[in-house]
Amino acid sequence: MINPIVLKLGAYEMRAFTASIVLAVLLGVLVLLWTAWRLHQPLLRWMDAGLGTVFGGVIGARLFHVVLEWTYFSAHTDQITTLANGGLDWHGAVLGGLIGAILIARLRGVPFRPFADALALVFPLGAIATWSACGIAACAYGAEVRTLADFPAWLVIESPDVYGSIAPRLNLPQVGIILGLIVYLLVLGLTATRLVIGLRFWIGLAVFSFGMAILDFFRGDYVITILGRRADQILDLVLLLFAVQMIAVFRLRIVKALTPTTPLGN
Repeated sequence: MINPIVLKLGAYEMRAFTASIVLAVLLGVLVLLWTAWRLHQPLLRWMDAGLGTVFGGVIGARLFHVVLEWTYFSAHTDQITTLANGGLDWHGAVLGGLIGAILIARLRGVPFRPFADALALVFPLGAIATWSACGIAACAYGAEVRTLADFPAWLVIESPDVYGSIAPRLNLPQVGIILGLIVYLLVLGLTATRLVIGLRFWIGLAVFSFGMAILDFFRGDYVITILGRRADQILDLVLLLFAVQMIAVFRLRIVKALTPTTPLGN
């Protein structure tokens, strides 16, 4: 059964897709609170900034998904706010989450650089959870292949498309999970060695965006095209360029902050 019910309380039902996302959010909040405690930061203020990130991310993720799939949602407007069966775009999650994080962090006096470094550990966990959820709910599935025998067993799977038609396909959710793990291990290594403080989120975002741009060549689910390319692939490249630009900007600020000034006349 695609996207089975994992929790039922009266009339309320939680499906596996939603449960995966909720679990990632809870784990992400714990990571943020642990980082705040380790840095001797006010836990409640960091909690507020974390919740702002979550709400902004969910709103942005759904908004981008609806825009990219407007051909469908224009005829099914009653499903625009229904999240149980998937429909979250990671580009919108990142941009919406950043907006929410910056706004609440500024209102609550949370320093953004250490908060962003904490988000660097949370972001790949969210990516892993989302890809896992897509594997459950048959979203973001891979392109159809001739036969499973042509590929390594871990790379292909018999899975349904959005219409329920089962066929041999590239197992993109599994590859996406591997990509998320690579980014997580990278950021974890940078955190453990205390390298590139203030830049870890942007480095992780750049690596993940690049990986997603490659994966999008092999996706089988429909999305609108722009200039002959998948719109989500173009957004991957936009976020890659954005992350690289932010690395340059923040690196320059860090260098200036660490460079001693020489008094005039010396």
